[in-house]
Parts: sequence; C-alpha cells; structure tokens
Amino acid sequence: MKILFRIVLTLIVLAVIVCGVGIWYIAPDKKLDLRYQDIDVKAKAVEMLKTQKPEITLSGSELNELAKKELLKHLGDIPQQITVTGAEFHFSGQEVTTDINGKWNGMIPFGAELTFFMEASGSVLELHHESTRIKSLRIPSAQLGLGSIEVHLKDHLPEMLTVDQIQFLQEGVKLTFKVDWMSLPSLLLK
Repeated sequence: MKILFRIVLTLIVLAVIVCGVGIWYIAPDKKLDLRYQDIDVKAKAVEMLKTQKPEITLSGSELNELAKKELLKHLGDIPQQITVTGAEFHFSGQEVTTDINGKWNGMIPFGAELTFFMEASGSVLELHHESTRIKSLRIPSAQLGLGSIEVHLKDHLPEMLTVDQIQFLQEGVKLTFKVDWMSLPSLLLK
C-alpha cells in the first residue's frame, strides 16, 4: 500500500511539474496592451496640400494603431476560451506578424505570434490569418477559426478622399487618392 501511495504521489508531483513548465513555456515574452491612438489624418491632408501630391504614406506604427482598433471590433470572433489582452502588429510588405498576449480559460497567460497575408480591396486592407505559433509550437490555423481582419481605411479618412491605389511598402503602405480638391478648404477649417 505504501508503494502504491508513493507511486501515485510521484505521478501527481510530476504532473504538477510538467504543467508548471508548460505554463512557464507559453507565457508571454513581453507586455502588450490593446490601447491605440487615432491617427491625425488632417495633418497628413495638409501635407498633401503642400506637396500637391494626392498620396499619403502610413507607417508601420500607424498601421499598428489602425489594426489594434479593428482587432477590438473582432474580439467576439475569437473562440470563447481565449481572451486577448494585448497585441502589436508588424508590417513588412504584404506580410503581417502579430504578437498577441492573452489568457486561456481566463487563467493561463500565453504569448503567441500570428502571421497574416495582407491584400487590398478598394479602400479596405484585408489581413488573412495564415498561421499561429506559441514559441516553437505551431498551431493549425483551422483550430483557431480566425477569419480575416478588415481595416476600412475610408472610416479614417476625410470624405473628400477616395482611395485609388494601395502600394505595400517594406514598413507601411502608400495610399494614392482621387481627390475632390474643392472640398479641401472645408477640411482645413475643421
């Protein structure tokens, strides 16, 4: 009986150690949050007026702010057992990697890296989920059930601007517009 008790106790201790190591392994590497700042499009429109070129370049950090704002709208699309607590998007051409912090079942913290492929459709940037990794563990994209994240650029632009073309840069995007130049003075007065 004592031998059976020791074996069971040893197995329980080993299970606790293995769980502890697993939780330590998947824990986030850096602290992230979901706060974002709105982009000052008015300043960019003034710059457009000065250069007389109907184009705006959004840096990777500005796209990160837009993507975080859109992510907040899509939190309901994520499986219920996952709570996202932070995110940071990195843009390189059409490839987007996202560092995500979250909690599984509300208790176990984790850090993951999601990879998206970004494409443009009119004035919408579509980020299609391709893969997820937690450290060196690859999680099949079908298991998470993440769809696409859409960033509607028109929601962040003045009425006078219509996106004509989107060019993907190494870190950011360049937007070329069709401009109603007669509406520009009203934008500057706001």
